Amino acid sequence: MNQFHKVILLIFFTASLNAQSLEDVIRYSTPNHNGTARFTAMGGAFGALGGDLSALQVNPASSSVFEHSQIGVSMNSGSNKINSNYYDSGFETSSNNFDFDQFGFVFVLKNSEVSPWSKISFSFDYQKKANFSSFFEAEGYNPNGIDNYFLNFAQGVTLENFQTTQRESISELYSYLGENFGFDEQQGFLGYQSYMIEANLDEPLNTEYYSTVNPASNGYFHEYVTSRSGGINKYAFNFSGEYKKKYYFGLNLNSYNLEYIEQTDFYESNYSNTSALNSFRFNNKLLTLGKGFSFQIGAITKLTEQLRLGLSYESPTWFSIIEETEQFVASNDGSGITVEPNVINIYPEYRFRTPSKYTGSLAYIFGKKGLISFDYTRIDYDSGNYNEPNDNYFQDQNDLIKNNLSTEGILKIGGEYRFGNYSLRAGYVKQNAFLKNFDNSGSIMSIGGGINFGGSSLDLSITSSDFNDQQQLFSSGLTDTINLKKDQLNFRFTYILKL
Repeated sequence: MNQFHKVILLIFFTASLNAQSLEDVIRYSTPNHNGTARFTAMGGAFGALGGDLSALQVNPASSSVFEHSQIGVSMNSGSNKINSNYYDSGFETSSNNFDFDQFGFVFVLKNSEVSPWSKISFSFDYQKKANFSSFFEAEGYNPNGIDNYFLNFAQGVTLENFQTTQRESISELYSYLGENFGFDEQQGFLGYQSYMIEANLDEPLNTEYYSTVNPASNGYFHEYVTSRSGGINKYAFNFSGEYKKKYYFGLNLNSYNLEYIEQTDFYESNYSNTSALNSFRFNNKLLTLGKGFSFQIGAITKLTEQLRLGLSYESPTWFSIIEETEQFVASNDGSGITVEPNVINIYPEYRFRTPSKYTGSLAYIFGKKGLISFDYTRIDYDSGNYNEPNDNYFQDQNDLIKNNLSTEGILKIGGEYRFGNYSLRAGYVKQNAFLKNFDNSGSIMSIGGGINFGGSSLDLSITSSDFNDQQQLFSSGLTDTINLKKDQLNFRFTYILKL
C-alpha cells in the first residue's frame, strides 16, 4: 500500500459530509468579531460612525468620513478554551493563536472646486472574516456504538462489493467503490474490512449485515478529538463619497478565500467479552477550499451635528467550494487490523450562498469628548442555500436549513471617551440563538484604549467572548451530540499611520 491514490467522485457524496450543511451555514455565515483594535474595543458598532478601516466591513460609506488618508495594520493574539459535555462527562481543552488579521488603507481626495461632492475616498481593507482554529476533546460512555454508522451504509450493498480479489488491494477497491458508487459504499466497505460488521450469509449477493460488537454493562467508551484550522479572508475594495458635507454613500466589492481543515479522531472501546473486537479507531480528514464574491452598499447621514444615522446592506456571499477527504480505520481483535486506503477523495465543485445582512446604526457624538454608538444587524440564516437545483440531495439539505434555522439579530453597543491624546473604549455584542432546537446564543464584552501621536496612533483592545455550540459525532447511525461552551480571550494591537 505504498501507492497514493486520488479519486474524483463523479457523483455527489452523501450523508457524512454534506449533512454538515447546517454547520456550513453557521461556519461560513456567522460574523466574527475581528478588525482594528478601535473597532473591536467598541463592539464593532461603527455603522453610523465611519472613520475606521474596519468600519468599511459594516458600512461602505465609512471611508468618506475620513479627513486624511491613512494606512493601518492589526495583529491579534488569542487564547481559546472549550468545555465539552458528552453524556454528562466534561472535558476542557485550551489552545492559542497569533495572527496579523487586518490591513488596510484609505485615500481621501477633497474637492477644491465648488461642488456638492466635497470629498471622495478610495480604500482597501483585508480582514480575516473568520478564524476556524480550534481544538476540543470529549469523552464519555454511550449505549450506542460506531457499528450503527457502518451498518447504515452497508445494508443493501452486495457482499461482493466489499471483498477484494486476489489481484486487488484495499486501496484499489476503495477507489473503485468511490468512483462507481460513492461515499456510502466506501463506509460500508471500511466497516466490513475492519471486522466491525459481518455478512449474514457468506455469499456474493448477500445484502444484510450484523454487528460483531456489544457494549459492556456501562456502555461503549468514546473518545472524540477534533482539530480545526483555516479561515475566511475578505478583501474589500471600496469607493465612497461625501455629499453636501452631510450625506455619505459607499460601495464595496468583496472577494473571499476560504480554507477549512478538520481532522477528527474517534476511539471506541469497553466491548463485552462476546465481541469480536477489543477496540476501534476511526480517523477522518476534511479539506475545504473555496472562493467567493459579495457586494455591500451603505449610507450615513448627519441628522444633526451630533446625531448620525447609518444604513447598509450586504449581499449573500456566493461561494464555489471543493472538498477532499481521507479516512483511516484501525481495529484490535488481539492481533490488530488496519484499513488505510491511502486514497484522497476529491468531490465535484458545488455552489453555496450565505445569507444576506441588513444593518441599521445610530450614533451620538459628544463633541470632542466622546461618542456612543448602536448597531443592529438582521441575518436570515434560513436563507442560506446550496445552489445545485439539479441535485436532489442538496435540495433536501436546503429544506433542512429552512426547517432548523431562523432569522435573528445581532446587537452591538460601543462607546469612547477622549481626554487629550488618549482614548478609553468599551463595547458589548449580543448574538441571539438562530438554531431552533439548540441555544447557540453568545455575547462579547470588550475594552480598549488608544494614543494619538498626531501623525500616527496606537490602539489596543481586549475582548472576551462566550458562545454555545454543538458537535454531532457522525451524520448517520451514531448521531449523538457533544455540547460545547467556547470561551475566547483576544488581545489586538493596531498601528495607524496618517499619509
